[in-house]
Amino acid sequence: MLAPLEPFADLASLGTLTRIVERLRAPNGCPWDREQTHESLRPHLLEEAYEALAALDSGDPARLRDELGDLLLQIALHAELAREEGTFDASEVARRLNEKLIRRHPHVFAGTEVSSGDLLAQWERIKREEQGDDPKSLLGGVPRELPALFAAERMLERAARVKLEPPRLDLPLDIDDQDFLGELLFDVVAAARDAGFDAETALREANERFAAHVARVEARASKEGRALESYAPEEMRRLWDETA
Repeated sequence: MLAPLEPFADLASLGTLTRIVERLRAPNGCPWDREQTHESLRPHLLEEAYEALAALDSGDPARLRDELGDLLLQIALHAELAREEGTFDASEVARRLNEKLIRRHPHVFAGTEVSSGDLLAQWERIKREEQGDDPKSLLGGVPRELPALFAAERMLERAARVKLEPPRLDLPLDIDDQDFLGELLFDVVAAARDAGFDAETALREANERFAAHVARVEARASKEGRALESYAPEEMRRLWDETA
């Protein structure tokens, strides 16, 4: 049986959080917490992440603080489950994260000189070095479960890190207002609906086509014995066109 928390436990300590979660999962703990698994907690993790985003959008610091706490609880629960399984614990999570942050910021922790424009390319290069002989795709870390619009944004963001800018439709649009952009997206969804198409599915399929094209670019770069980050913008455009 776990001993009760000291009456003056440091409630501002992350260590206290892990002890509380351990106590909740103990035989004499909370019945609900004890029956949870990684699988059963999946919807709660997603819900808390969305609530944290809503709090961020609200501009209310107190609400954001509390929602981040709820999200942190989900992380602590998963770490405790892993500790019980003997795979890892919260300390290992923190250690691996700290190692990665230090390793991926040599311009901060190792005195490496790098221009601001090359920071994201450096990040991608270090990630590839971490993966050794089995590097993941540039887009491999974008979950396919994301909403299609969010996934498209993340894919384009990652592609831009290696100066990969796919050609776009030549639309006479000058978008400089977020409200206009929202209305435009809304109208596109409405037009898709009128035509009998599902906008989410259409964009998801476009994302998959983009990912497949990026994979072909990566395969060509590998054949040429070069990292994606080594290509200049005009070379990347050539590579994109040749792998269409």
